[in-house]
Amino acid sequence: MSRGWQVAALVVALAAVLALAGCGGDKDGKEGDKGAAVDEKIVIKYTHSAGTAMTDPHQAAALKFKESVEKATEGRVEVQIFPAGQLGSEQKGFQDVQQQIVQATSLAVNNASVFSPSLGVFDLPYLFKDRDEFYTVIDENWDDINQLMAEESGNVAIAWLEQGFRVLTNSKKPVNTMADLKGLKIRVPVNPIMVETFKAWDCEPVPIAWDETFNALQQKVVDGQENPYPVIATNKFYEVQKYVTDIHYKMWVVPVVVNEQWLKSQPADVQEAIIQAGRDATMDNRALMQKMDQETLDLLKEKGMILSGTPEDEDQWMKNAMSIWPKFYDTIGDVRLLDQMMNTLGREKPTA
Repeated sequence: MSRGWQVAALVVALAAVLALAGCGGDKDGKEGDKGAAVDEKIVIKYTHSAGTAMTDPHQAAALKFKESVEKATEGRVEVQIFPAGQLGSEQKGFQDVQQQIVQATSLAVNNASVFSPSLGVFDLPYLFKDRDEFYTVIDENWDDINQLMAEESGNVAIAWLEQGFRVLTNSKKPVNTMADLKGLKIRVPVNPIMVETFKAWDCEPVPIAWDETFNALQQKVVDGQENPYPVIATNKFYEVQKYVTDIHYKMWVVPVVVNEQWLKSQPADVQEAIIQAGRDATMDNRALMQKMDQETLDLLKEKGMILSGTPEDEDQWMKNAMSIWPKFYDTIGDVRLLDQMMNTLGREKPTA
């Protein structure tokens, strides 16, 4: 290299150093970080397993979150929604959030409890008597739930969704008493607490993955399943199921989760916008679900389903189901959360 080129190279290098120094702020470069954060768009990939219907709580929450966070950040944050399991299963979505491959996902709480065992409290049968109890428990214990979830999995919930209580459907006969369950094969999620609950009712539970459920019902591999009314309607279970019993045993609960470290790494105003958008999605979901109840029931009746109401011997269903609670205290691990929930509800947990 000629001497002239060497001088030119030194001048360019010196100019670059001076430019970088000029962009820096204090000793730690905080002002520079702030400027980069302002200029660079933050992309949030948000995945869920449900479809794109506006009435589906997964999609409705995702759209509300997107609207809220993008408006609050004036476009600095872009939310990209990937519905219908485009990026994989619910459990994969949780893991992808842990690894910061995606930034947000919504999933059934029984799938989240695989990675955060303390969330298993939500799977305990007859934990909540009605929606209001669920809302109260979430609102009063949100931070404590997140603390445990973060310790166990690294993820935290920014929203809590519900879709009402799970009910029982089958294709064979009306179920009015526990005795009517005998001989029926009922699809349940791959979840030990839910499996044990149906065993306590002298029923034959068959754990089957969600994406295989409709075919299993259609091909008579199982006789029935349990899910909330809106899920039955949205997935057209009325095409393969006839009878409905309101067993009222478990709320359909879905947290929307993000990675705690990722959240804390965002600029303060973006963190605030994300947290507030989660609260907005939570409140929007509550209003939507209560509005949908009657509409869904009317649709199922119109499609020919026969609704039997609550079982005649509901107290016995409750007694048998709640007797399994102590079996899972060790599985849940830290029962402090359950104790707090029971305190919120003014009840005591069953003992062995």
